[in-house]
Amino acid sequence: MVTNRSARVLMAVVLVAVALACSGDDDSGDDAAAPADAGTAASGDGAAGGVSETGDWAVEDPEDHGLDPQQLEQARDYAFADGRNTQGVVVARDGVIVAEWYADGAGPDSWAASWSMAKSFTSATIGIAIDQGLIPGVDEPMTTWYPEFAGTERADMTLRDVLQMGSGLDWDENYDPGAATQSDIIRMVTGEGDQLAFAAAQPPAVAPGTRWNYSSGDTELLSGVLAQATGMPADEYARQVLFDPLGMTKVEWWRDAAGHTLTYCCLDTTSRDFARLGQLYLQDGRWGDEQVVPESWVDESWQPSEASEQIDEPYGYQWWLGDPEGVDADVSAAIGHDGQWIYVIPELDMVVVRNGTYVKNPGPPIADPILFPLYPSDGFIPGQGTMPPDEWDDGAFLGPIVAAAR
Repeated sequence: MVTNRSARVLMAVVLVAVALACSGDDDSGDDAAAPADAGTAASGDGAAGGVSETGDWAVEDPEDHGLDPQQLEQARDYAFADGRNTQGVVVARDGVIVAEWYADGAGPDSWAASWSMAKSFTSATIGIAIDQGLIPGVDEPMTTWYPEFAGTERADMTLRDVLQMGSGLDWDENYDPGAATQSDIIRMVTGEGDQLAFAAAQPPAVAPGTRWNYSSGDTELLSGVLAQATGMPADEYARQVLFDPLGMTKVEWWRDAAGHTLTYCCLDTTSRDFARLGQLYLQDGRWGDEQVVPESWVDESWQPSEASEQIDEPYGYQWWLGDPEGVDADVSAAIGHDGQWIYVIPELDMVVVRNGTYVKNPGPPIADPILFPLYPSDGFIPGQGTMPPDEWDDGAFLGPIVAAAR
């Protein structure tokens, strides 16, 4: 059975990769950060970032922007406590960096991992393609790009359904290794060279638009939409219309072995550059004197779907919209596995990024033959990939930052 094979593949991948790591074949990669045991403030001089008219971040004292440094220190202490495995934190307010901390061995130029934060970048790229007339709109049927859906229960699925995690396709997004025989996400990253084909082959479970179900498979379908609509892989198009306008020069978006951009995950850049996306949305899609993402798209992206609200999981176009417990503010967020966050807080004109420990593979960003041994999660392969925090409380971390601005 396929499910048993997937479980065996997962175990084999882990064992082989660990053996390679122990033999000395693992490489810490550029800018590898040691596990965080204390935060270290970055100097900020010569920093490349991106919200001023020239596109550069300014780094200024928090007091000059109405922030209480003592409250900020509470957040820093929490983030960099033993076991939290924080690599970098960036706090921006009024379009400038007001606090920035890194683990020993890391800094503003260190690679950080996105995991599912990439979904929000994918959404922005879809919005740009619609604005350019390359995609007719969110109510376009998915059969436009997946003609094999015609004449099936998937025929009524629209682009909006996919953007809102409402495709109706059967998908289990379970990250517990013990659930490897049922989890579609584990099967995809540990056993599939063509991840887009795997996502597109999922059977229907319910009618499109009637159920919210978080699915990386749904977001991977957007890779095929962008490739067909633009005539280039999604990452190449995103570089032209999103990364370059934002000044993101250090960025790599992984592809599968078949050449499809992994639009559901695996966009590598710096913590500062992750903050750029949050700042872009905070500025209604505008960057300097350029409207990079349509303002209307930002507004639509932050409107929760009806299906997600019904189960109290407010979710828009690949953005989380539920307010974190213990945080006295409305927050929109891009969230990734192993503790990756872009928090956007419009009422405080604030963006907060937290990235966890990441040791990047030194090779090309191609999941060949499969993703997991090159981009492992959960600390499964020592000295490689991402490491989760032993625990995380949004209220304990983000709460003091919000309180600092009150």
